[in-house]
Amino acid sequence: MSKKLLILSCSGRKQVSDGLLPALFRYNGPAYQILRKHFRDYHWPQDVSVGVLSAKHGLFGILKGIENYDQRMDVATARAKETECAEVLYKWAASHDSAYVSLGKDYLPAVKPALERLGIKHEVFQGGIGEKLSKIKSFLSASQSPRRLRVDIEGGTGRFTYFLPDWDDLLDPDFDFESDSFSAPRREERNDKHCSVLMQPKQMSDGILVSLAQQGSQKGPLRRLEGTEISSLSPKPLRSHYGLTDSQYLFGDCGAFSYLNEDIPAISVDQAVALYESYGFDFGASVDHIPAQKISREGKAIELSIAERLERVDLTRRNAELFIESARRRKVQFNPVGTIQALSPDQYAQSVHHYYEMGYRHLAIGGLVPKGDAEVKSIVAAVAKAADARTRRPWIHLFGIFRPGLQDFFRELKVDSFDSATYFRKAWLRSDQNYLGADGNWYAAIRVPMTKDGRTRNRLNEMEADIEQLEKEELEVLNFLCQYDRDEVGINEVLDAVLNYDSHLARSSETKSMETKYRRTLEERPWKKCVCKFCTSLGIHMLIFRGANRNKRRGAHNTLMLHDSLY
Repeated sequence: MSKKLLILSCSGRKQVSDGLLPALFRYNGPAYQILRKHFRDYHWPQDVSVGVLSAKHGLFGILKGIENYDQRMDVATARAKETECAEVLYKWAASHDSAYVSLGKDYLPAVKPALERLGIKHEVFQGGIGEKLSKIKSFLSASQSPRRLRVDIEGGTGRFTYFLPDWDDLLDPDFDFESDSFSAPRREERNDKHCSVLMQPKQMSDGILVSLAQQGSQKGPLRRLEGTEISSLSPKPLRSHYGLTDSQYLFGDCGAFSYLNEDIPAISVDQAVALYESYGFDFGASVDHIPAQKISREGKAIELSIAERLERVDLTRRNAELFIESARRRKVQFNPVGTIQALSPDQYAQSVHHYYEMGYRHLAIGGLVPKGDAEVKSIVAAVAKAADARTRRPWIHLFGIFRPGLQDFFRELKVDSFDSATYFRKAWLRSDQNYLGADGNWYAAIRVPMTKDGRTRNRLNEMEADIEQLEKEELEVLNFLCQYDRDEVGINEVLDAVLNYDSHLARSSETKSMETKYRRTLEERPWKKCVCKFCTSLGIHMLIFRGANRNKRRGAHNTLMLHDSLY
């Protein structure tokens, strides 16, 4: 799709806050207020990009995180930046058929010559500030994007809402399982899709949980932006990225485990609010800090004192108060979710009252992942009792846990939602519970390691193994499994080939223990009993433990089985 590029000058008025803020929220001049108002009321138009020209940062996308600064543009600075701006515009030109420029006379020399030289069709907004703002409004209105509607979800309904955490689970939809090859050698050349998109029309969850921890990485749709990428000019449409329907939700959290070992959270309150709002989340969790008993610094385990752990609890509560105040001030469309951390069930219960008085009607209970079932039951029971005492029972989410053995208990207490990737990740993290059958039983996936995998290849080189011979055995095993799926060979012949190949890869200590489990999988053929899109199209490949395109499809199948079992 060819897009329209709007280029704005930076603003002398800025939001004063620590850390980085997307330029859309850092700058606070009239043009940026108009932008925020429009994108609060309407979804970001798919054909609109916004760039910013700054004396300090040059030309960059409006989603780039920038610090608070004070540096003014003049004609000399603009002319000095012309070459740099031309390089950026050249990168953007392929995706844009026109540009609309709202810049003062001091800014224009940085981009106008480059626009003309590159042959980019463009219009420079002329006139006073009022006329330029009117043209910006008209530009945005012309996009005719749909209105944003705030999700209204009540607590205590007795129905579970299940969120699948996003782990950048993209798959090659055209992966060739017979030849074991990708549709293109490089990921950027492929049309990779999230597993939930490929599973459609079936829904494997009620929504997706996306962590802002991606801001500190180079992976995921919320990854850190340098500012000159095409993706920095407009938010990635997350709902379509995950294939979400109108009945599914987008939930953001701050990724507290990613900065567990730091003294303060890696993301600020204002940054979290800005990102949730920019990317169109339905729910956004406040910035918490886990009061862990132990953390790690420079490879050493450090035990936190009670005072240090309580400081994290207090910091979480202070951030929650700042978070909901910021959300109100900005009139955000997402539902603020107050994240609670505490050291005891009583503290969790007290926090429910405090957060409710702050104005929260959606709460998330953090810190549960490392706790045993008995302690989780005590905490959730205390929270539910405190929630029942409120005039309007708040919606309660449990971060990071499913706990099959506690599901009846959670239902009795009317817990509203949870997130967990356990069933997804079992596909490759367990030795015997990799595939959840339609009959409710777990099965072991059959391992056929790739000799071309880097770690496997290094181990084989250390063993001075005959790699060429192993590559032949590897192909034979894959062929045997496919033939078995077509009833062309017997189970013993397949099993012997699998175990023989496995023993040559320094896995002989596990070979005997896996024989019985493999035989059960092959005898019962659970993939034949499932009607999901993956199992019906891929057959036995769903039960082959090998590479992300098989393993993550199996994880998606497991998650679908989990979701279907909840209702």
